[in-house]
Amino acid sequence: MIKNLIKSYIKKTFKKYNLKLIKLHTKKNKVHPYSKPSIISLKCILDSSGILHIGAHRGTEASAYDWLHKKVLWIEANPTISEDLSENINKCFDQKYICALVGDENKKNVDFYISNNDAACSSIFDFSKNVKNNILWNDRNFAMSDKIKLNMQTLDYIFETNNLNPRDYSHWIFDIQGAEYLALIGAKKILKHCKSLEIEISKKQYYEGGASWDEIKKYLENENFVLIDHPKKDHTEVLFIKDNYYDQIKYLKTNDQKKI
Repeated sequence: MIKNLIKSYIKKTFKKYNLKLIKLHTKKNKVHPYSKPSIISLKCILDSSGILHIGAHRGTEASAYDWLHKKVLWIEANPTISEDLSENINKCFDQKYICALVGDENKKNVDFYISNNDAACSSIFDFSKNVKNNILWNDRNFAMSDKIKLNMQTLDYIFETNNLNPRDYSHWIFDIQGAEYLALIGAKKILKHCKSLEIEISKKQYYEGGASWDEIKKYLENENFVLIDHPKKDHTEVLFIKDNYYDQIKYLKTNDQKKI
């Protein structure tokens, strides 16, 4: 997603100054099916003190963050892919990761389901019946192939015990497969330092017991966040911005980024 944001920003800048962008080779880029580049998202990243990326997986965005010279804290629950994640971020400036399962309680031992698509959809929640029966994500044959036990930690606890300063990470990204609401509840102390938050949401039940779109939206609006991009799909990413920061950058809104 970040690489697409950068490309979009470059193209619009070239167009503004009547410059021509020449392709030296043609290679079809694979774009995430529900990622939509936006200038306002890129602005949030550029303005941020750093990035907190929860649900790191293998850290595929590491090089893009490095290109932007951003301090990054990655958090990934799955210990089986931590070696690949470490290898990807070790090449980058000022990026580090913590292997931890983020939630709403500390030291609670829970099941963690590992998915069969390179663990990309792994979660503390099993897939819903609609996913298992191919009603949602049809023809992808997603399934949980393994299950391990992990201890949950809150973001407040992670920052405190690792002596991290939340002011160093003002742009947050949540990609934790249904556990987003639990992560927010566990960040009551440090959420005030977040200026912008990209969060994955589901308007239908993809994970059994996973967070609903309504409870995430209500919680963040109660914390004085403004919803920027309207969710046009049932399973997608949306952007929330803290109201005082939103007042500074709302001029960047386009027709498809209306305040809701």
